[in-house]
Amino acid sequence: MLYICCQYELLVDKNARYRNRPVILEKKTFYGQLRQILVLDLCPIPSAAPPLVQPTTLVLGAVRQALIESHHSTLDIHYYKKMGALDLVDIATVQCVVGRIVDRGRTAIIDRSGALARAMYVEV
Repeated sequence: MLYICCQYELLVDKNARYRNRPVILEKKTFYGQLRQILVLDLCPIPSAAPPLVQPTTLVLGAVRQALIESHHSTLDIHYYKKMGALDLVDIATVQCVVGRIVDRGRTAIIDRSGALARAMYVEV
């Protein structure tokens, strides 16, 4: 089956390995395969904390994370061989679709949304 390869960003706790340290969130970019899109219609739940008064729709993406092994030093190319955990993320965190090619036994992710996708103007 063919899956869409995508870039997504999540807030990750820098101190997650340390139990007694404060939570410090930082934005981290991940790459993976978008496996499914889930739409959940939630009914009002007045007894919830905080109470859910209005009906709400959640749109989630099930993304199989690519375990990045290395990066190209100047280009925005990332290499992986294995897939990791299945992340269930808010679909709004999916930033863009990326390309991939097989290069000497590993897969290269071609991300054209970064600095390479921007036009550069040089004054002459």
